[in-house]
Amino acid sequence: MRDGHGRMLTRRAALVGIECAALAGVFWPKYARAAGQFKIGAIASLSGPAAAFSKDWAEGFAAYAKDWTARGGYQGNGISMETLDDETKQVSAINAFRKLAADPEVRVVWIALASQTALAIKAISDEFKVPVISGGGVDSLGKPASPWFFKVAPGGSDYVKAVAQFAKRKGFKTVGGLHGTDAIGQADKKWLVEFCEAEGLKVVAQESFATSDTNFNAQLTNVRKAKPDIIYNGATGNSAILMYKQIKQLGIGTPMFLSQAAISRAFFEGIGGAGEAEGIYSVISVGALADSVGGDTTRIYGELTKALGRQPVLFHTFGWDTGIITEWAAQHSDGTRKGLRDALDTAKGVPAINGVFNFTPDNHIGQDTRGVVVARLQTGKFVKAD
Repeated sequence: MRDGHGRMLTRRAALVGIECAALAGVFWPKYARAAGQFKIGAIASLSGPAAAFSKDWAEGFAAYAKDWTARGGYQGNGISMETLDDETKQVSAINAFRKLAADPEVRVVWIALASQTALAIKAISDEFKVPVISGGGVDSLGKPASPWFFKVAPGGSDYVKAVAQFAKRKGFKTVGGLHGTDAIGQADKKWLVEFCEAEGLKVVAQESFATSDTNFNAQLTNVRKAKPDIIYNGATGNSAILMYKQIKQLGIGTPMFLSQAAISRAFFEGIGGAGEAEGIYSVISVGALADSVGGDTTRIYGELTKALGRQPVLFHTFGWDTGIITEWAAQHSDGTRKGLRDALDTAKGVPAINGVFNFTPDNHIGQDTRGVVVARLQTGKFVKAD
């Protein structure tokens, strides 16, 4: 009998030559599946609410693996990748992880999932002793450190802290918050109060919503009644699109920060174009401004652009950075699971698009505030806000 897990597995991406080709718009050389290949397992939300950002992340994965193969791969062998779709369901993601981790040919698992689901995988990551390189915003993905689980991008608290500091610099006095009921949303809710109080600001309203909600009028009305000087909106995926449409319908013109996890091609398409979000703020990873900031960020972003074949969006850069730190670990180890894990623990100053990688045995967050900027959308493009 076919259960939900079975259905999910029928949706899995096969080796790179099939569904990763559809993601990245490429076809892979046959030697990518030859004996001695460096096989990567990947889990992404290719369908469901989180697909709005996760599909771009998965395209970044596939683009890096293809580029790595084109440059000679690992010790002359191609890079192959098996990508499974969790359909934005935690149980499916865990089943997918168990399947990939149980495959002895898989040397590392890449995941492009929401924080709540990534935390569930972190909880069982030691069981299979395969290194996992994860997305997700919540700090607890990387601290306390789990030996086999590593995180790209700064911790979520770094982003919320930057919101409070910016509000103080600009003379705002009161703040309102909109937060999901998931792990990152509730962490944001706590951090917003903590960091605003540290800056002498008052949080006058905090409203929560389920990530599966489709109507946010009650929450938006309550926040508007509180008359904050600025709003932090932590919605992501489909909820970010639907909520922003309702914000426009209600005529709410209060300056607003969007979570960087909302900033995706699907978001702009869903709200009717980037012009509809003109003036929106975000504390965002520097990858969103990568074509203009210079240095290693712009150089590496150019490599991603060439490999992808079009202008990348932010979540492509996270997928690319995941590949960078994996290749670095492969070059500094014997390429086994344990070798890769041990190498990751020693990574220091490894350049990537969204800031350098630094891991220690006690801190697996990886990137830090050096990869974060406050930005504002102007004429369809994010620019530094100050």
